[in-house]
Amino acid sequence: MASRAKIAVILAAHGEAETTRFMENYRVTRQTLAHASQVMPISGSLQKTIAVTSSIKKLVRSRTNAQCSPHNRITRDQADALQQYLNASSSAMAFDFEVYSAFSASPPYVEKIIEETRFYDGQVIVSMSPIDNTLSCGQLCSCLAATRSPEELGKVKVLSRFWNDAKLHSIYCDYLFEDTFRHGQALSPEKEEKRVLLLLFHGTLVKDAKGDTPLFRTGREETMTFAERLKALMVSDPRNPYSRIMTVYLNHNVGGEWTKPSFEEISAIFKAESSVAVDLFGCGYFADGNETIHRAEELLCSSSVRQATSIPCLNSTPAFTSYLASRVTDAARQIMSWR
Repeated sequence: MASRAKIAVILAAHGEAETTRFMENYRVTRQTLAHASQVMPISGSLQKTIAVTSSIKKLVRSRTNAQCSPHNRITRDQADALQQYLNASSSAMAFDFEVYSAFSASPPYVEKIIEETRFYDGQVIVSMSPIDNTLSCGQLCSCLAATRSPEELGKVKVLSRFWNDAKLHSIYCDYLFEDTFRHGQALSPEKEEKRVLLLLFHGTLVKDAKGDTPLFRTGREETMTFAERLKALMVSDPRNPYSRIMTVYLNHNVGGEWTKPSFEEISAIFKAESSVAVDLFGCGYFADGNETIHRAEELLCSSSVRQATSIPCLNSTPAFTSYLASRVTDAARQIMSWR
């Protein structure tokens, strides 16, 4: 029997602090801002100020809400689920998959895992973000281009363009609408006049501090296309129980003008509406983290809605795991066919 090809599968996620401790959050924020400053001007002093302010905010909030970011843990769970799925699949007869979780802002760092698995028969690097931009898959590709020969690059496949995949869009819809009982509440097949769904996307920079179009790939067009397609698909789905589905951008508001409507703007709209029940779904993220887990609480505190419920991201759901396994297996076959 021929030996199986050894393939490293690296889930490359952003990475967040796993505790509310000041120094851990400070280091992760500084690492994040250091990456961002490579494509947009953020002075060292401003980076330090933002890191200190953000870390203090998390520390203070932990006194009343001790929930830490689940982002890294969920990414590890995604890797474990994918490993088990691949091991049980028919492709395991041809490939010896080893699945790793890695991060750009916290250990273990993506670059380290990529280097450690450099001499495997192949590497499949999964950009764990639905949207492609310079700071996600762009940095991965730049790192590989700078450190690998053309022959070595033939052994590497970076998976991205999730925003443009109709199969993934359908998975989102099924995930939202197939469950008839979610979070302790039945979803009625009839549209509820006072029930609203907020689709949360990571905001992008529209204009820099000088009012100019950013010179780097922000992912704005991809985000807009993804949002429009998802919303249209969900609105037309006969299982949809929502009277309104609204797109919302979670902005950082650093360095210029960001996408609209922002979460703050939507919260202001709901100040004038009472008796509204709102579900929040972070479809612009594959895993829950600091940007998604506190939004329902924030909406309740800043508006007049009667109920706000966070629907978890896809995380390590079976359908998403199966989808990733299919993409990974196809990539592994491409690598070996090229060789």
